[in-house]
Amino acid sequence: MANTMRRSREDLLRVLLDTATDLTALRDVEAVLQAIVRRTRAIVGADMAYISLNDPERGDTYIRQSDGVTTPAYRALRMPLGVGVLGQVATGLAPFQTSDYLDDTSVVHDPEVDEIVRAEAVETIMGAPLTVAGRVIGALIVAERRSRRFEPEEVSCVESIAKQAAVAIDNSLRFEEMARRAELLNVEHRRSAAELQLATRMLELDRRLLDAVMVSPDVGRVLTIGRGALDDDLYLRDPSGALLATTVDGAAPDAVPDPGTAVAITAAAETLGTLHTGTVLDSDGRALMERVAVHAALALLFSRAEEDADLRGQYELIDDLLSGADLPHDRLERRMRRWGLRSDDRLWCVALDVSFADARRCRQVLRAAVGRTVMTVHDDHLCLLTASPAWEEGLRAAFAAHGWPLRAGSAGPITAPRDLRDAHRRASLALGSLVTLDQDGVLDGERLGMVHALLDLARTGGLPRSLTRAIDPLLAYDDERGADLARTAFYYLETDGSVARVAELLHLHRNTVRQRLTRIGVLLGAGWDASPRRLETHLALHVRDAQAGLRRPGGPVRT
Repeated sequence: MANTMRRSREDLLRVLLDTATDLTALRDVEAVLQAIVRRTRAIVGADMAYISLNDPERGDTYIRQSDGVTTPAYRALRMPLGVGVLGQVATGLAPFQTSDYLDDTSVVHDPEVDEIVRAEAVETIMGAPLTVAGRVIGALIVAERRSRRFEPEEVSCVESIAKQAAVAIDNSLRFEEMARRAELLNVEHRRSAAELQLATRMLELDRRLLDAVMVSPDVGRVLTIGRGALDDDLYLRDPSGALLATTVDGAAPDAVPDPGTAVAITAAAETLGTLHTGTVLDSDGRALMERVAVHAALALLFSRAEEDADLRGQYELIDDLLSGADLPHDRLERRMRRWGLRSDDRLWCVALDVSFADARRCRQVLRAAVGRTVMTVHDDHLCLLTASPAWEEGLRAAFAAHGWPLRAGSAGPITAPRDLRDAHRRASLALGSLVTLDQDGVLDGERLGMVHALLDLARTGGLPRSLTRAIDPLLAYDDERGADLARTAFYYLETDGSVARVAELLHLHRNTVRQRLTRIGVLLGAGWDASPRRLETHLALHVRDAQAGLRRPGGPVRT
């Protein structure tokens, strides 16, 4: 008997030594806990074994790992400290066991816990606290589904395993915490490295962009550098949505993709445009794109400053030419040469209505469409002086491409700068006539007459009454009856009162013409076709002709 007990103790010691060796080699917390419960269950031959860890904040202990437990509720058991065998052992006082848990009055019971224990059919429970450096971190428990009294050697064995396990668990928890902190440091290091890399890329991009802007404020070059940094095409739109520049060669405005990532280009409180890509960028890509947007704004501002300086020069040149002053030939030649003009060029003067669009944008379009030109906003229109014979074709093509209504007066060509003042007056008069008539097209100022002068006076408020007042009764009659008395009166005065000629022009019988003339006399009163009223009536009919076209198709307006 003594030999048997000695061999049993030797076996326990050997198992304890093996357990200690195995636990020392483990670093993963879950692996350590699993090894503890399996070894403990095997050593004492119990139905189940489990280990709990204390939660000081909640004041309880919870089963962290188990072996042999069959019900989920038991595996997830949380026990208030001091309650039940598990809660009592987890306080760290001493090992404890009971062979009839549910009926043991020495144990503090919890009804819910008792139901869980009953469902697992547990009768015997024995355990030892997990302590390390005077701290209680949990409990090691074995249990049976039958009544059993564990021998002192078995209790001592579980207690020894608990002491070893406590150290192993504490080391594993510390190792896990160190690993977690190391991972946090690695994450922080990687984040810092990524931020440093991004900052380096941004600095290099800033350097290249700034060099480009300082050499030439070309926003297209800025976009090209940005495209290289982002590996994605860039598109720049003005505030109205029109495409200003892109890194895609020959991209049509209607072929531009929807914005992937968009960044506003601003300066102070002004929005200069929008920069966007065709695809969605990540956060680093957006940060780089924002740097491109900053330098694009700088390039646009520099370009605007250059353009404003250029416009001032054009304005001063046009203003001097239109002043009629006698300008020194050499100085005038030098100033005109800046825009590709010479003082002996054949020049056309064009007065252009641009009230429908941004004047700056319109000038940019015209600069590309009409060569050898100076232009500036003058009075209420855009004034162009051009030496290009094909100026009208370029103007029409540019306006059609942008869907703009074309309304312009022109004069020329002239060969002497001193004649520009008169040419500008004729071009302005032609434009004023179109505005008054609310007609689009190009009107040649060389073909203007008294009627167009009257139309311009009416537009500027220089006449006290309606230009068609003398024939308003005719116009009202025609509108109400669907008649054609105004046209009849117009041709009658145009043909010096020839009834036969009027009948021929209107394809009417002469008697019909006479009947119409009688009706006209009734509406306008006697003497409408004789001096002094004849001139006023004739002018009013010419105004109506300019407005509505009383004569056959044809005229000075080219639409």
